[in-house]
Amino acid sequence: MNKLLLLILILIIVIYINYYNKYNNKFEILQLTSDKFKQNILHEKLPILIEDPISNVNDFIYVLLTYEYIFKKDHKYTKNILSNNINENLAYHLIIYNSNENTIPIYISHPKYSSKFKFNKHNSYYYRISDYKVDDKENINDTQFVKINIKPKQLLILPSYWLFYLNTNTDMYFLYGIFNSLISFSKICI
Repeated sequence: MNKLLLLILILIIVIYINYYNKYNNKFEILQLTSDKFKQNILHEKLPILIEDPISNVNDFIYVLLTYEYIFKKDHKYTKNILSNNINENLAYHLIIYNSNENTIPIYISHPKYSSKFKFNKHNSYYYRISDYKVDDKENINDTQFVKINIKPKQLLILPSYWLFYLNTNTDMYFLYGIFNSLISFSKICI
């Protein structure tokens, strides 16, 4: 009986990890206002741009994303030596919030293109950093990147494994579940 319970538990974990590692094959960006935003939209695993200004991101996360994470980490993304590199999101959801007074450009790409980039040892726990330095924003390693201009107080929700390039100071909020914390840890260690 104990072996059967253990087998069922292992099967459930394998199914969950398999579901978590899948991403949507479509390359779409959903644009919504916060009143149209529903949690089931997050399971589409597509980037979501919230069009209306959000004055308090923590309230937005607490009210609309309560059941989507167990751990939340705030991070002030600042320009540095590695800012010109392509990054891969490791969190279940990455919220990029424009706290600046000007519009900021963010370039995003589908996870299926991650094999075109070699990720280095300068990884953060929140995202992997590639060796590829962006010189020409119009042609990033012959990969389809979409430029999104985020106005002040707007936010972008980026699902797991999506690639992004950002070269300005901004606020980031990483939302983690238990399994994706373990997967993130394993990806930065390998």
